[in-house]
Amino acid sequence: MPQCKSKPEPAPHRAAASLASQEPPDLQALGEPAFLQPKELTPELPNQRLVVVLDPGHGAKDNPGNTSCYCIAEQDFTLALAYDLEAVLDELGGFDVVLSRRGSELVSYADRVALAERLQADAFISLHSDIRGQAKLWRPDGTADCKWSEEAPGFSVLFSDEALPRMVAARRSLGSELAKGLLAAEFSPYGGKEYLNLYESDAAAAGLFVDRHEAKKRVFVLRKPTVPSIIIETHNALDPREASRWEDVDVRRAFALAVAEGLSQFRRGLSESK
Repeated sequence: MPQCKSKPEPAPHRAAASLASQEPPDLQALGEPAFLQPKELTPELPNQRLVVVLDPGHGAKDNPGNTSCYCIAEQDFTLALAYDLEAVLDELGGFDVVLSRRGSELVSYADRVALAERLQADAFISLHSDIRGQAKLWRPDGTADCKWSEEAPGFSVLFSDEALPRMVAARRSLGSELAKGLLAAEFSPYGGKEYLNLYESDAAAAGLFVDRHEAKKRVFVLRKPTVPSIIIETHNALDPREASRWEDVDVRRAFALAVAEGLSQFRRGLSESK
């Protein structure tokens, strides 16, 4: 079991967003690209139930995560998304879902990993949003200053190759199948421009990246678990188009069905390899 650390884990990564002038975005001019109109998949459920630990990213002591273009804390977004994802997976059947944190509780990353290992989870999925691009200031509610940028939309799926070969293969398979599920649902992958020296793109799927932080800064929930673990960065939280659409119940359901499809394909891969 991993040892608890005296300090909270840092955010998984953050490419610095520089601050420019205070001008509100012209949302109509920015438009609503096709990647914000995902479609619902019909996943073929696995023949064996999967134990899935959903980890609403952040929500640890002194670690609320990023702040979106609407000044919403990442820990609040990820928790709400985890609840919605849990509901859809429960509705579909085929999955035993456990959340690593609920409500206002603060849970260390070490405790989350220990939970997944204790349950011998088939998959540990940590939900996050990203912040990317040169940021500008605006006041969406007329009072609070929030940062926004439309430069780098899209999802990414992250994994670590710091492990024995069999575990690395399982992490890569989980990540690639989830990325393929999102692609099939027509979510758009992030290209990775701002991931230089942080993550490296992986050829298994568009939007899939492997951790390339320097050794002391590699992501705890990617490298530490002894069960397959990945991070899904759902979107650029600084992009008003994406941030708005990710509050839509239809987008969240499409995301949940894409995750279910990816998990099902991951399970089939495991079965076929035995």
